[in-house]
Amino acid sequence: MSYGDLIRDAFRTVWRNRFLWFFGFFVAGSGFSFNVPGGPPGGLPDSPRWSGENLVLLVAAAVLLALVLLLVYLVLGIISAGGLAWSVAAMERGERPGFSSTFRAGVGNFWRVLGQALLLLLIGVGLALLVFVVVGGPFALLFVLTESVGARVIFGVLLGLLGVVLLVALYVPYAVVGQFALRELVVGRRGVVEAIGGAFGLFRRNAGRSILVWLINLALSIGVGIAAAVGFVLLGLVLFLPAIALGAAGYEAAAIAAGVAAGIVLLPLLLVVTGAIGAFFHAYWTLAYLRISGEAGG
Repeated sequence: MSYGDLIRDAFRTVWRNRFLWFFGFFVAGSGFSFNVPGGPPGGLPDSPRWSGENLVLLVAAAVLLALVLLLVYLVLGIISAGGLAWSVAAMERGERPGFSSTFRAGVGNFWRVLGQALLLLLIGVGLALLVFVVVGGPFALLFVLTESVGARVIFGVLLGLLGVVLLVALYVPYAVVGQFALRELVVGRRGVVEAIGGAFGLFRRNAGRSILVWLINLALSIGVGIAAAVGFVLLGLVLFLPAIALGAAGYEAAAIAAGVAAGIVLLPLLLVVTGAIGAFFHAYWTLAYLRISGEAGG
């Protein structure tokens, strides 16, 4: 398997099918603050007093709104995860899925993807508890057996290093199996538990290639993340420079208007880039799964 071709094909797939960016936004793992236009309706004559008297109501409404938005984001994230895996695999087979078929595929796999995500979460918690017991048990025993500060420090450091090694040794296979399991579920049409077992078997038979795919993903994530952050910081400085200058000159109203205009320009760009990046990495793992498992068509 050519890893350069894998990256190129993932980029090409996402670039030629930009509708995937919508779904990519919800699997990118990025959170955004949703701003509701401020200011009470004109029918409230004494807004400061009204706000003070109804502070609990305002806080409850804000919390409820945040929970609703979070729920919508999570639901669309589950739909997008299944839809993207199906859509990219279909493209690899020579088909031409669109937005609606991708969305339908995500909805059709919603409960299975959700069930698998919850099961993987429980497995992850179990692995974390295992590391805690392996490291924390001897550490607690050490405090009982000796009062020597030097011994506690030395063995504490050694146990800490052991914990880091165990976390890395468990996390990398866990992360790869999680990626493969989604594709086994959606593309391979396996059951929830069977898909996780199949993903583990695929990783075990191809451990070297799977870990290399994960390392490339890590390097790309760091590189793309740094490049995107630097780009948006520079762009933000350019866009908000007029607002900063107006504010420094004492033109508060004009500064606010310029800042709002800059935000209106910057926010859609941020959403689009986030969606493109999320779609790229999701396609990268789907293509990697197809090529490692030998299920890619053509």
